[in-house]
Amino acid sequence: MRKKMIFFLFLAISNFICSQNFNFENQYQYARSLSSKNPDSSEIVLNMIIDSAERKKQPRYLAKAYYLKSFNSYLRSDAQTTLDLAEKALKISEQYNYPAGKALAYRMQGTQYAKLGLLKESSQSLNKALAEVKNEHTDESHELTGMIYNSFLILLNQNEYQKKEFYSKNAVQEFQKVKNVSRRNELLVSAYTNLGYTLSETGKFPEAQSYFAKAIALVGNDNHYLKASIFTDIGFSLSKQNKPDSAVVYYQKALKIAEQYGFNEKKIEITKNMEEAYKMLADPQNVQKFKMKHLELKDSIAYNQKMAVNKTLSNKEENFDRKLNESHTVSKGLIAACLSLLIILGIVMFNSFRLRKKHKEAVAQIYRQGIAPATYEEDPLDAAEELPENNSPTEVKMSPETEKNILKGLETFEESLQFNHKNISRYHLSNTMNINTKYLSAVIKKHKNFNFNQYINHLRINYIVGKLKNDPQFRKYKINHLSEITGYSSHSAFSIEFKKITGMHPSAFIKALDDISQS
Repeated sequence: MRKKMIFFLFLAISNFICSQNFNFENQYQYARSLSSKNPDSSEIVLNMIIDSAERKKQPRYLAKAYYLKSFNSYLRSDAQTTLDLAEKALKISEQYNYPAGKALAYRMQGTQYAKLGLLKESSQSLNKALAEVKNEHTDESHELTGMIYNSFLILLNQNEYQKKEFYSKNAVQEFQKVKNVSRRNELLVSAYTNLGYTLSETGKFPEAQSYFAKAIALVGNDNHYLKASIFTDIGFSLSKQNKPDSAVVYYQKALKIAEQYGFNEKKIEITKNMEEAYKMLADPQNVQKFKMKHLELKDSIAYNQKMAVNKTLSNKEENFDRKLNESHTVSKGLIAACLSLLIILGIVMFNSFRLRKKHKEAVAQIYRQGIAPATYEEDPLDAAEELPENNSPTEVKMSPETEKNILKGLETFEESLQFNHKNISRYHLSNTMNINTKYLSAVIKKHKNFNFNQYINHLRINYIVGKLKNDPQFRKYKINHLSEITGYSSHSAFSIEFKKITGMHPSAFIKALDDISQS
């Protein structure tokens, strides 16, 4: 109810503003202040800015609004939307030669790339951002430079203390050059807490405490994200001082804020820190509790992805080199070695061509007709539930109205993409729809011709196949990231189901799909 009232209030405000002269700068600053308090409210203001900027041809504010929407998506740990919106801001800024807009977009790209484990791409983007504003001497350029320095901290290894201190202090120096007092103070909050954290890592606790005190003095009561960050970093400092009981108090304050406002990235950091603090307190029950919370959060939002290089092609090349070396070793003459090499190469090329053609034909069929329906397989859990005490199968009976309501619930479940949730289960879905599992399984079997696991797996694979088909950006992702998007516990589980349903490994499918798209 409260959210609805807030929404209608914003609608009223938007109608009023649209009837007056739209002040882009004031509205942008307002949207930015809302980002760290309530990203959903910020989105409403940003949509108003985008609408007005498009109508009144204000490309600078259009770029800045898309950047801020990208930042809001980053706070929610929506990596794909973050990158898409940052790219949109970058294109607008390039089209209208707006250096600050390009710096904002590059900085957002670099920060998100770092979270996905793409450190090379992250470094390139952040350096591009720095190059856009290095020769500027305005409030905006000093602010951006400081923000970029802060983003570089994500790239550094745990033991690179000197570099961390260098970037943290440079960020403080840049923010101190901002003439607008309120904005300067707001920026210094994050810079001070970053510096306090870095100094705590090297055991400089009194100096760190002074910076935490400065941050607390400047942060406002409604700047929720920064308050959560300060409490987290103070907890870390106390933990480093072997005061885990005090650290837990601050972590709990930070976690309460992060959970209330949906700051998922911050929740991951806090739960990991709480796990470590409870280890120091020798409290195994809470250690296990926060370890599980931390792992669930990491799995659900694909945090800190560090994906391995695709080993398939590499293994083929290694096998080819090994066979080539062996043929040279056993060969009694140059002619025999060349013939052996040609034969092996011919076989490899023939098999590769045949397999590629087969994959291309299979993908072309899926491209045109979609994934072929599977044959129903009996689920042991379903079968067990259908057997009464005398072990004779029984028919599940339900009213037509109940069956209709279940089908409607499944339609909502599919449209909202809830099947991609990591911990979805038959019991969870039954509880959500307020029905028993027998009814749910019976309706899925009758109308979908699947058992429950088949149903979920087909929805997930159909979803990711559609994304790969319609959005080329998805074809650039590693298999680990695709498995996270579709809720699988590991890339191997995802690959097994993908191959079972489509007939080929995900990487082979993507390769064939690229060939079809280019032809």
